[in-house]
Amino acid sequence: MAFWSEIVKLQKFLPQFQALYAQRFPIEVRHYLAEWIEQQPWSSIPINPTNENLARNLLDAMVSELQKMSSRMPYSVKCKLNEYAVVLKKTFDQQPLELVNIMNCLLMQENQLFQELRQTQASVVSTGNVPAQPVLATNNKRIKQEDANILQQLTLLSGSVKTIQMYRSTIQQMNEVSDQEQQQLAACYQSQHHLPQASSPLPEYTKREEHTSQQKSTWDDHRRKRNYSILEAVGSLEQVQGTVLNMIQDWKRRLQLSGNGAYFEDNLGSLQEWCDKLAEMNCQIQQELGLISTCEDIASDQISGVPDKLSSLLNNLVRSAFLVEKQPPQVLKTQSKFSSTVRFLLGVKLNAPTKPPVVKAIIITEQQARVMRQHGNIHSENTGEIMNNTSLLEFSNATKTTSASFRNMSLKKIKRSDRRGTESVTEEKFAVLFSSELSITGSEMKCHVQAISLPIVVIVHGSQDNNATATILWDNAFSEIERLPFHVPDRVSWPQMCETLNMKFMAEVQSTQGLCTEHFVFLAQKIFDEQSYSMVDFTNRMVSWSQFNKENLPGRTFTFWQWFDGVMELTKKHLKDYWNNGLILGFVSKQYANILLNQRVNGTFLLRFSDSEIGGITIAWIDDSEKGGRQVYNVQPFTTKDLTIRSLGDRVRDIERLLCLYPSKPKDEAFKKYYTKEVKGKDGYLHAGVKTTVNGEQTQVVAQPMVPSPVPQSCVVCTTPEMPGWPQVPCNPSNISYDKGDAPIASSISLLPNMMTTVNQGEDFPNAIQCSHLIDPYRAENDMEMNFENDPQFVRGVDNIPIPSELELNALLNMNTVDMSLVNSTEF
Repeated sequence: MAFWSEIVKLQKFLPQFQALYAQRFPIEVRHYLAEWIEQQPWSSIPINPTNENLARNLLDAMVSELQKMSSRMPYSVKCKLNEYAVVLKKTFDQQPLELVNIMNCLLMQENQLFQELRQTQASVVSTGNVPAQPVLATNNKRIKQEDANILQQLTLLSGSVKTIQMYRSTIQQMNEVSDQEQQQLAACYQSQHHLPQASSPLPEYTKREEHTSQQKSTWDDHRRKRNYSILEAVGSLEQVQGTVLNMIQDWKRRLQLSGNGAYFEDNLGSLQEWCDKLAEMNCQIQQELGLISTCEDIASDQISGVPDKLSSLLNNLVRSAFLVEKQPPQVLKTQSKFSSTVRFLLGVKLNAPTKPPVVKAIIITEQQARVMRQHGNIHSENTGEIMNNTSLLEFSNATKTTSASFRNMSLKKIKRSDRRGTESVTEEKFAVLFSSELSITGSEMKCHVQAISLPIVVIVHGSQDNNATATILWDNAFSEIERLPFHVPDRVSWPQMCETLNMKFMAEVQSTQGLCTEHFVFLAQKIFDEQSYSMVDFTNRMVSWSQFNKENLPGRTFTFWQWFDGVMELTKKHLKDYWNNGLILGFVSKQYANILLNQRVNGTFLLRFSDSEIGGITIAWIDDSEKGGRQVYNVQPFTTKDLTIRSLGDRVRDIERLLCLYPSKPKDEAFKKYYTKEVKGKDGYLHAGVKTTVNGEQTQVVAQPMVPSPVPQSCVVCTTPEMPGWPQVPCNPSNISYDKGDAPIASSISLLPNMMTTVNQGEDFPNAIQCSHLIDPYRAENDMEMNFENDPQFVRGVDNIPIPSELELNALLNMNTVDMSLVNSTEF
């Protein structure tokens, strides 16, 4: 069964595959020729002019298969497929290798996308809330299948080399026998020549001559077979090596995607094994050619070009086997230390008898990287200075790997190039270039090798990190395997963007709970500034880099990425467990939240990320309105600072109006595990804490004396008079200004949460003075009532009561938390 049939089963993700093919190749052809396409050796054909005929054969076969398929289709489909056949022939006839390259890239990216989408469907194990392992069976199976295929081809190649050795040995023996027989034939001829009566050749001479002729014919036949075996072996070697080098490219691409959070299956150990075997086969064939050339002249033979071909293959293998195993940080701050590791997959072939080779690291610009790609070297001035930029390429007996580790590098300074148009410093890309000179055992050549890191954005201040991360995220997600450094498209499809955001969110938050369709609809509304509630309306839309992280969102002072990154940071630090357990609806708009809540009973609430503030989460709930009917209330968003002071679970518990989590789960059932247990005071002290309230709820503070009294005292109830400088906060809902047009059904109110300081009486102090300040700043009366119950130690009158200090009042009424050690207790 074709792999494409597995893709088709992922119905809701098909738009992402459509976006993958887009303008590059007709997805209808991929669909109707699925099985045929997957059977072709696209990855085994190196992109070089010598394989152009093979590529053209594949093109002709594809056109032929398409025409055959169209004959069995309905008329409308038939016309479309025939049209594609003509277009494909016209497009790739002059450059058939381009078709091979496109199909190879598409099939690899298709497989990668399939694995990532399957990973997003990984479920959460119900017991203990332990994340389930991602569904990676298909990806592992693909890698194992590739390894098995390479092993089979290398086994066949090894057999071809043994055949060459057999023919060479046989021919060498025949040459020795032939030399002896030639000498005997010459001696016989001389004997016959000296006999005057001999008028015709002697029978013995004739017999020897016939045998020699027969031996020469056999020798020529063996020689032709040997030459054919050599050519066949070199062709197989080139084919297998092309597959292995493509696997190395695939490894590099998967490593880059892992920077965005994609699962990474590291099969570098297998690749090293295949590279070692390829180098060994290459050297064996070269040795056979060396032995052959000592016995015969191959300069004018059909295998005359084989030595150069083998040298070229080995040189290409050596260069490709030198790669960056551990990438330097892609957002790199100057004057900060960083590390990286370079690995050489042909370590067993490295010829370093005395001192290991030295690997050097330098930083280069995007333009220098392009020059290096085209010309193989860099002829320009230094871009920056990296400290501790050299390391030895050494073999480790423990790991059986050859690598150079840079553990303490530091970018001392950087020289920026002239930027294009509105490009900012956080959009400028650099890279670290590693280089060395290597000698290979069994080969006389000395190879100059280079390995370039993934793109890097250099920053000088932490405030640039957010925008630099956006540049790297875009590059990692949308770059091609083979590209001109470091080109990326300026616009991508919305499904591709959804895939990238989901992958990044899951990796950053370390969650298996990904984003759903409703979340993507909200994100699309935000980035496109449209209010459609259907994902279909956004499927074929394109997102530009400017929309992603250059232009501010409408009516905001920040970009889409800055807002999304703030949500990830908040969730990672304070909300991961809530998100993983499905307690946060998250990515929904205020209007959509109103629609949902208006369908539920009073006291139903939900948690959503603020769309007006970076890194904020708000509580929305439905309740009766003072004006009649029902009203949706929204609490001012809680930020990282707020949740550091008091957790989200405790804040939900504090607000008594919240009864059940949307759609209908009781609040305590959903959040009880997140409630902080009350702590008793120590050493005779009472524990002081904070509590969240919202405007409209009565703020009551219970203040207990710090020292227990042995004498029972009466309660003192104080109603604070209105004082100059004390801001009056309205709590009557009728005095609150409503946000017009926010809710499609019921309007919503935004409420300010307050932090209230509470002091709880300990159970061990039954004789403590029971004293409470009932603060009601909303009363119109300007009086102070004192109840003494005949206690002679108190004197009636307002003048004898000290006015609370401003710090005390802030502790009681303001949103900000106050250090209680700085507040003096009020004495009566």
